[in-house]
Amino acid sequence: MELFDEVEAEAYVYPTEDIEKVKRAMLNLIPELEFEAFDKGDYTILTGKTKSRKALSRLYELFRGQAILDTARSFLEEGYFGEEIIIRVNKQAAYAGVVNFNEESPLGPITIIIRTKDPQKLMKWLAPRTKDGVPIE
Repeated sequence: MELFDEVEAEAYVYPTEDIEKVKRAMLNLIPELEFEAFDKGDYTILTGKTKSRKALSRLYELFRGQAILDTARSFLEEGYFGEEIIIRVNKQAAYAGVVNFNEESPLGPITIIIRTKDPQKLMKWLAPRTKDGVPIE
């Protein structure tokens, strides 16, 4: 069984921002996204989607590398609705190749939507529960 069906990232891109930099920020967290942009006048909605099996490998590494498994787990659980898990991350941090769940930013967050038939299994793999920072499941 596959862990997920599709991963989508979405962000608003404002006139003061470089759309290529926002794409880079998204790709820093989720590789192999295919982008579409929708011009809304005052801003552009940039969406990227992928069904690549590698889509979550970067988040997997970052959650461990930054030692934020417990934090990541709580945000995944909070954003879990049916067959979707939705998390929001800071756009500037993502551009720097870091996950930061603080979405308080004037330019808005990157919204990541993971579509999965088995959210519990996906969360266990992506951000397992830990004890003293060590995965226990």
